[in-house]
This record gives sequence, C-alpha cells and structure tokens, in this order.
Amino acid sequence: MEHPTHPERGAVVTYLNPDVLAPDAFLTGVVTGAHVVDPETGRAWVSVLLPNRTTFVLDAANIVEVQPSGRGPEI
Repeated sequence: MEHPTHPERGAVVTYLNPDVLAPDAFLTGVVTGAHVVDPETGRAWVSVLLPNRTTFVLDAANIVEVQPSGRGPEI
C-alpha cells in the first residue's frame, strides 16, 4: 500500500475537505502527478483531478485513504 502522503499518479485519494463549511466532510479525486515537498515546511502537496474536472493542489496531510491506480472507488 502506498504511503498516504506520497500517492502515485493515477491513485484515487479520499481526503478531508479543507472547506469546513462544505456539507461533505470527505472528497475523492485522482492524483495527476508526483508529490511536491514545500522546502520551508516539509509538507507534501499533490495535484488532484476532481470529479468536476477541475484541478486542486491538496495538502497531503488531509489524505485519509489511497487506492492504487487502476482500482476505482468501492461503491
């Protein structure tokens, strides 16, 4: 299993919604590239493609589950 803060491209991630006022506490998206580490804080960030086809840069600390590439979310 991949480490939650370093998911590979194509992995489906479930993460804590950073918008505390939003009705959904958790969201999912597909990782579109390698993680990047902020040199000042040491925090990892990943680019995520959301279901509405927008891209979001996610603080990897918010990731709660990683499903490897090629395996979609369980319904």
